[in-house]
Order: sequence, then structure tokens, then C-alpha cells
Amino acid sequence: MTETTVCYKEEYYEENIKEPSLLVHKVSIDPSSIKKITYEQKNNFFTKLGFLKPKREEIDCEAVSLFYEPFHIVKARYHIDFYKKDTYKLKVDERVSEVIIFGQKLKPESPKKMKKLLKRGSAEIKLPAEDRIIHEATVHIAQDRKGREVDLRKLPSAPASTEPEKVLAEYDDIVRKPEFSADKLIDSIRKRIVKKPSEAERIVEEVFEVSENTVIYTPVYEARYRYLKTGEIKIIPISGVIGKPFYP
Repeated sequence: MTETTVCYKEEYYEENIKEPSLLVHKVSIDPSSIKKITYEQKNNFFTKLGFLKPKREEIDCEAVSLFYEPFHIVKARYHIDFYKKDTYKLKVDERVSEVIIFGQKLKPESPKKMKKLLKRGSAEIKLPAEDRIIHEATVHIAQDRKGREVDLRKLPSAPASTEPEKVLAEYDDIVRKPEFSADKLIDSIRKRIVKKPSEAERIVEEVFEVSENTVIYTPVYEARYRYLKTGEIKIIPISGVIGKPFYP
């Protein structure tokens, strides 16, 4: 992890950001299997109004292409431990002229505007104090190559290549390039969760930490289907890892 100290008005907070890592999933589904996988469902791809389905023989699979789709996963945490000023109020008998708490002499108050609020025969002592508060916020997200947030649970888990850079170089023509910046994603998360409370008077600790920072390339087949009757085309993405329609 890299560590940087960042000025924050008159205070500072610490950043621990894990260096980006690269993961490339291995292909486990054969291209010839894609037509078989989608055959039973192909007429559903052109369903209209929920029930009008074309016949299977009216739908043709024109091509199956493999691509490597990038996703960026980041897990971040913001932690702040701080003190804020507070005042605690205690009711005392109106006959009490002085109260000693922890060696400090305090004078009860009973202003006119409080007489209606306080019970008859009572006064009030104000105790200045500092409250220590710990606040944490976490984010664990994934985004696709266009920078759109996707459902983490829908990303496949699969064996990874031991030489990811070599795989990407070898299949460069079918590797889709991310349109997002890793730094930009982390910066957007930072802006989302790094929010120092305005009530914070003294800061004990303030940390922004990125514990997961991974760019994953997962194989996705795109099956190109044409409805022969109308010429309509549908591109059906199929995971090259689990062999199911892939819509993260």
C-alpha cells in the first residue's frame, strides 16, 4: 500500500491506497457450445409484449465472437475518530447554590424563560463536555468499461491466468479497452465517503483506505442473432466462464 498525507484545512487525514492489480479470467466455455447454450432460448430474445414469440426456425445465429470485457472493483473505507463539544444539563433543587463535580464548582441556573419548562422548585446545571465519536463509511463497487456501476454479485468467479499481461497482449484485438480511469473511480469514491463532520473539533484519527483495487478482464461471447422475418438483430452476451447470459 502507498501512504500519503493530505492537508485538510488545519487538520490532515491519512490515505492508504492499494496499488491496482490485474486479473484475467480463463475461458472455460468452447465457442461451439454457445449455439447449443442459446438454442432453447433464442426465440425469447425477440419476444414482444411478453407473449408474441417468433418460431425458432425464423431466427438464425449469424456469428459468435469472443471479447475480453474489463471491470474495475474497488473496496474503500473512510474512518474518522473525533471529539465534538457538547453540553449536558442536570436538574437540581432550587435551594442549591453550588454543585462541585470533579473538583469544579458549578452554579445552578434558573432563568425566567425556563420556569415554565422546569418543574417548580428546580434549577439547572450545565456541564460542558466533549463527546468522542467514531464514524465509518464503506463502499464496495464495480464498474464496467464505460464507467457505469454494475452488480458485483453478477460478476463471475473463475480461475485466473498466471500471466495476465501476456494474455491481454496476445489477444489485444479482442480486448476491449476501458473508457474509465482507475484514479477517477477512486476519486469519485473519495468524494462520496470522505466527509468530515462540521461538528468535529479535535480529530484523533482520519483515514481513507482502499483495500481492494482490481481490474478484471472476463471473457464474454457475443452471439449475433437475426430474426429472418424482419431483419431485426440481437446481440446476446454469454459468459465465457459460466456459459450463461451475461448482464452485470
